[in-house]
Amino acid sequence: MPGKKHTIVVGTNNRHKFDEIKAILADVENVELVPLSAFSNVPPIDESAKTFAGNASKKATELARFLSMLGRLSFANQSTSQDDDTDFEALAGERARTSGRHKKVTVGPGSGRQPAVPKPKNLDLLVMADDSGLEVDALNGAPGVLSARYAGKHGDDAANNRLLLQNLKGVPGGKRKARFVCEIALACADGLLFGVRGAVEGMIVDEPRGSGGFGYDPLFLYPPRGKTFGELDAATKNQISHRSRALAKFKEELKKLLPTA
Repeated sequence: MPGKKHTIVVGTNNRHKFDEIKAILADVENVELVPLSAFSNVPPIDESAKTFAGNASKKATELARFLSMLGRLSFANQSTSQDDDTDFEALAGERARTSGRHKKVTVGPGSGRQPAVPKPKNLDLLVMADDSGLEVDALNGAPGVLSARYAGKHGDDAANNRLLLQNLKGVPGGKRKARFVCEIALACADGLLFGVRGAVEGMIVDEPRGSGGFGYDPLFLYPPRGKTFGELDAATKNQISHRSRALAKFKEELKKLLPTA
């Protein structure tokens, strides 16, 4: 007999990221993933932590508290299935404009990963959030937590890639070591349940290669395959990426947390 179905809200409005997470966690039983855009009136979270771990736990805990107050029956009528053409970013932006909630909010200091709380009895509302990005050794770890807004505007991949190449101009290939890092946190209304980390090592090439993936994928060379993440098909990338490595650990921790029946 199948166990109780658990809903986990994925705290992102990035459709690419949601699809990637959903694909990697497809084999997890009794878990349904719901995008953040399925809720109305969700304010943006102030991602002010100085580490990926800090931002991941900050987003997960604050969203869990907010959604708990909002109530689980506030799902929007808008369909958000993996197979539809919903524009998550546009939908989230429209809801922010119509809700009157423009200011980013915070309910705690959030300077680093928060301590995990003892396992609560009520696991009906779970929120997972990640913070991920690129660290380049020659740039002292930059872009780091600023990866998505490296060039100023959040989510402008082309501008971020141009700035990265500009800042690496003159740096020889052998000194372009970099890594993608992903920190994932799971929280309930009571606080942080656990956090995990995944990373993959590579190099930054001198020009974009491939049209797949998103973000810095066309510039990130994965030496074992001799290709950038932008040149890999989605299935292959999902087997070796920093997010897949973090999600593998996430699966194991989730199994320990959730009851089997």
